[in-house]
Amino acid sequence: MEITSHQTTDPIPVSVMALHGELDASNYLDVIDHVRKLYAQGARQLVIDLSDVSFLSSSGLVALHSAALLMRGDEPPNPDLGWSAFHAIASDVEEEGFETCCTLVNPQPRVRKSLEMTGFSAFLHIYNDIDSAVDAFTTAS
Repeated sequence: MEITSHQTTDPIPVSVMALHGELDASNYLDVIDHVRKLYAQGARQLVIDLSDVSFLSSSGLVALHSAALLMRGDEPPNPDLGWSAFHAIASDVEEEGFETCCTLVNPQPRVRKSLEMTGFSAFLHIYNDIDSAVDAFTTAS
């Protein structure tokens, strides 16, 4: 998994993190660490580009959920605690509604299906392109 990121400044500052490869148990903690660093550097709005993610495991879902929590200033559940992380995801998906600090962009069909089957498409907005995702933060401000 390769992780790259940059920040847009027009019309507002938004961090864009692109993931390349498979998002699974071998690298999901790297994604969480990367988001943690972005937040420490001042990022408060994050677009996660999934265009080049070919597979998303349950650990990948934990990483996406953790990214959203970090962007809203919350500490995610410890992923080492196993099922408690999944219960936290289920709670957010069912009770919180759409996350306002983190969005997803252009998941491949296989990844989109995983997001829809698990309810993530009701928790994180999914856009077709980065410009639309960034614009959504502008209109929400």
